[in-house]
Amino acid sequence: MVYDLDGDGRAEVAMKTADGTIDGKGKVIGDSTKDYRNDKGYILSGPEYMTIFDGLTGAALATTNFIPARHPSTLTPTTEELKSIWGDGYGNRMDRFLACIAYLDGKQPSLVMTRGYYTRSVLTAWNWRNGQLTQQWSFDSDEAGGKNRAYRGQGNHNLTVADVDNDGKDEIIFGAMTLDDNGTGLYSTGLGHGDALHVTDLDPSRPGLEVFDIQERFDDAGCSFRDARTGEILWKKQA
Repeated sequence: MVYDLDGDGRAEVAMKTADGTIDGKGKVIGDSTKDYRNDKGYILSGPEYMTIFDGLTGAALATTNFIPARHPSTLTPTTEELKSIWGDGYGNRMDRFLACIAYLDGKQPSLVMTRGYYTRSVLTAWNWRNGQLTQQWSFDSDEAGGKNRAYRGQGNHNLTVADVDNDGKDEIIFGAMTLDDNGTGLYSTGLGHGDALHVTDLDPSRPGLEVFDIQERFDDAGCSFRDARTGEILWKKQA
């Protein structure tokens, strides 16, 4: 993501990094001697970072651990462990990343980085302020206790940002589900993984915004139209 995250009039660059990443000043992030690629080219182990770069020089300004990690307890998970979390063990579904910029407080931009949408979905919000990178919140569909279970497997191949409840703060429309500005679940439609979506005032005859979403499930390969604030399905059609 490229955006002026701290309001100084110049854009920063935010991205997922790893051992051997080299910034614009030649500084190496992590251990440049490591190569975690397996015989099929996938990377299933090793540390994962997120770095904020100076947009003008490419210098790394801050680096932290990427959230979430592939596996909560080890840097070298087995394929069985990965499959139980992400839906496959060979490195496809766990490496589905999306990102956006959202004004979560209605005043300043935040960076939101995500991982997964077929099964587990995790969205993490970050702030870059005064040279400091801080985590604002993290939402995990597989949080212990199961309170977010309805949000599992609802993500699309894209996301969008809009103030769906008209409180002056942005929400994250993540496929068939929506998160409130504070990182809590606003609603999940339960329609499951989809492809493309659009959010705007698609129906001027009714108040508020609407979401048009295209599904990808084999038993519901159609589209839906919903109230962006409540998730109420207003119209649905199978292919």
